[in-house]
Formats: sequence, C-alpha cells, structure tokens
Amino acid sequence: MGEFPKKSDVTQLLGYNTTHIVGEGGTGRVYRGIDPKSGQTVAIKVLRTNFFRNKMHERELAKNVKKFKKLDHVNLVKVLDYKPDGENNCIILEFVDGPDMKWYIDTRPWALQERLVVLAQICNGLGYLHEKGFVHHDLKPANILFTRKGQVKLCDFSLAGTGGLMAMFDGGLKEQVTPMYVSPELIRKEKATHLSDMYSLGVLMYVFFTGKIPFEVDTLQKLYHCHLNEMPNHPTIANNEIPEPLGNIIMRLMSKDPERRFQTCDQLRITLADIGQSRI
Repeated sequence: MGEFPKKSDVTQLLGYNTTHIVGEGGTGRVYRGIDPKSGQTVAIKVLRTNFFRNKMHERELAKNVKKFKKLDHVNLVKVLDYKPDGENNCIILEFVDGPDMKWYIDTRPWALQERLVVLAQICNGLGYLHEKGFVHHDLKPANILFTRKGQVKLCDFSLAGTGGLMAMFDGGLKEQVTPMYVSPELIRKEKATHLSDMYSLGVLMYVFFTGKIPFEVDTLQKLYHCHLNEMPNHPTIANNEIPEPLGNIIMRLMSKDPERRFQTCDQLRITLADIGQSRI
C-alpha cells in the first residue's frame, strides 16, 4: 500500500490547523482541519503517494473535482476543493461529526424501520449522484457516514467520474476498490455504470441487514468467482428477522445480469417504502 508523504507529525496542511486523524483507507488518510481565520471545520483527505497512476489521471481527478464541487445534496459529503501542493495532494471535504456504517452495524440494536430509514437516505444520495452522471464506484460501510443527528452522508465518490473514471484493474486501483463490494462487470473489466453501484448496494444491504458478508471465502480468486457465478444464501437464512420481500430485494440487486437489478434508486426506494408500510 502506498505510503503517505513523509510528515511524521502533521499539525498544519494547506493553511488549516489539523487536530487529529479521523480515518484511513486504501486511497488516503483523513485529518480534521480547522481554518484559523474563519473557524470552519473541514476534513482533509491526503491521497496516498501511489494513488495517481500517471499525470493524466491526476488532471482527470482535478477536472472532476470541479464538477463534484457543484453537487449539493443533504445525503452527500460536500466536496469543497482539490489542492495539489507538491508534497501533499489533498481533497478538502465537508466534515461529518459522527461514525460510519461499520460502527452502526457493530453497535446499534437491530430495528427494521430504523434501518429502512437509513437505507432510504442512501438511495436519495446515490440517486442524486447517478442523476448528475456519476458512478460512486466504491459503496461500502466505511463510505457511509452519519452526523450526530443521524443524517446519512455518502463519501469517497471522488474516485468516480462520468461514465466511470477508472478501469477496475489499472495500476494501483486494486487497493482503491473494495473486493467484497465490487460488481461482476468490473471484475470482467467492463465499464462501470450506475448498475454497478446497484450491485454494490445489494452487497452493502446484505451486510447491513444480516451483519454477515454474503461470501465467506479465504482467497480473492474465490471471492471473484462468487461475484461472477454464485448467489449467496438468502438473507432470511442469515437473519430470520428480515422480511422475505426485503431479502428478495437484496437478491435481485445482486443479480449477475445488470438488467435484472433495480434500474434506479427511485425504483428501489419505492419498493422499500412498501415493505416499511407493510410492517406497521
């Protein structure tokens, strides 16, 4: 995994005072930063040194960040700026003051209605992203954040682009896409589309509602084989509290054929609302 620029004790970045590290993943490390002039709190994502495959990739990200800055939705983390300064290539983001979905899964008691509300917010943010011509590319629990008031925010869609910014296996991208959530078509090196995200959303829902991963295998090769050829156990087997219609929705999202999945987030959200009403 690519190292970060050699700064053992980062106290300031790009004019922001940094207080602590709030997260770290395959693409970068995130600091909490405070603007000393305005007092504004932001998240500063420092990209790993091997993040960019070439200069064209770097220019492409800079161009797309200009588009991301125009996105404005309550369920998306706001992208504020991209600042390459030689030593640190950073994306400046809205700071979200709560935990991620992994914490939620590990900590919150299982409650169907509450989880359906969370999922509806995910659908709202992802649907908006798709309507604007972007593909998220890396949906997973670590990229679903919560504010302290319980509002859901999708983050790390900065890897995406119109029509899919990157091909799955180019250069260092293996470390930038999470294998458990990757769609079959990306494994086949096909173009990423909004339907790729729908598959990833199905895997995320499987984990969110069952607390288990759909494919329990011990090698990457076996995992890719499962994504391409196998269906997981029905979610109701993994958790008998899940209504069968909800389990069927998850299985449909995980169809190997993109055309068999829900085609839009609106379509999915309406179907999920019917499940919520039927349980009241």
